[in-house]
Amino acid sequence: MLRTFAILFTGLCIAATAFAEAPGKVDAKTDLAMQLMAVTNLDRTMQQMADQVQAMMEKQFESYGSCPASSAVVHEMSAKIGEKVTGVLKSDAMKVDIASVYAEVFSEDELRETIAFYKSPLGRKLLERMPDLMQKSMQISQDRMREVMPEMQKLGEQYGERIREAAATCDAEDTTGKASSDKN
Repeated sequence: MLRTFAILFTGLCIAATAFAEAPGKVDAKTDLAMQLMAVTNLDRTMQQMADQVQAMMEKQFESYGSCPASSAVVHEMSAKIGEKVTGVLKSDAMKVDIASVYAEVFSEDELRETIAFYKSPLGRKLLERMPDLMQKSMQISQDRMREVMPEMQKLGEQYGERIREAAATCDAEDTTGKASSDKN
């Protein structure tokens, strides 16, 4: 899960830095998409994402922070990384890039209707309850995955040996290939 998040986050960062120039004037459709993002609290979501990255960084490096002195340095580094991540995720350029994707997917009428929905009492309720819904859904996913972990471990053991054997043949072919090319 951590790897998946890291890959996703890296992709977001690469995309954001690719368009890091200050955004120019946006068209009406992209402007509507930005309004939708504001109504749905994208900034808050991006801040939560940045906070999670910072927490993951601290967790990843906590073994280096085994004493108070090194722990303070790890915390300082994580905070600096968190600031950088927050800067990218909440930048105007990132907002325009994301809004452009919404504008590609939805028509102007669809964007207007979606904004109206999220401004309605039901839409506001959905936004308020979404973090709780997501947390509970994640917990259900984790519980379900725990149920199949023994089977997954068994598969890993079953295939592990086959993978090692296959890798050994690749290594042997490389050695043979190198040896024959060295003779030429």
